[in-house]
Amino acid sequence: MDILTKYSDEQLIAFYQEKDDSVYIGELYKRYSLLVYGLSLKHLKTDALAREAVSEIFEHLILKLKNEEISSFRSWLYITSRHKLLRIIEKNNTMKIIELENNSETFMENDTFMYLNNIEDKNKVLEKALSNLNDEQRTCIDLFYYKQKTYQEVASITGYDLNKVKSAIQNGKRNLKIFMEEKRDFYE
Repeated sequence: MDILTKYSDEQLIAFYQEKDDSVYIGELYKRYSLLVYGLSLKHLKTDALAREAVSEIFEHLILKLKNEEISSFRSWLYITSRHKLLRIIEKNNTMKIIELENNSETFMENDTFMYLNNIEDKNKVLEKALSNLNDEQRTCIDLFYYKQKTYQEVASITGYDLNKVKSAIQNGKRNLKIFMEEKRDFYE
């Protein structure tokens, strides 16, 4: 039996931060790579992209875990993976923004955004859509999606209670989708 298996995730992170030895990250990889792969495969749809995403996510963790204070690694990993997958999807120019936290809903589907010919037009329309949100929704979406903050961190930064943060994000996403669908006619 490997001696590292007896330690909690948080203990492994503390050892990694103290000793800067990637053997501790290796143990976290053993524990969670299959879960991250499953999440990646679900959203990226191909084995090759999912495997590449797992590698990118754990490479990202090596850097992030050096200084992060983490109370629940499994939750933190899920949120971090979700944000990284969002960036991979955007980078691959599928322009599919998926709500990864609620598997039953999508935020924006391909056809909502595909009417635009290039990434600059898409970014302009998205910026305009964001500027049309109320301050509460725009702030919460910016912190959650762009600054990769957790719900709790957004609540702490904004002073809103947790339910208000979740509601602002949900309503903001709905309003963004409506705006994007309305602008479709203008760009076609």
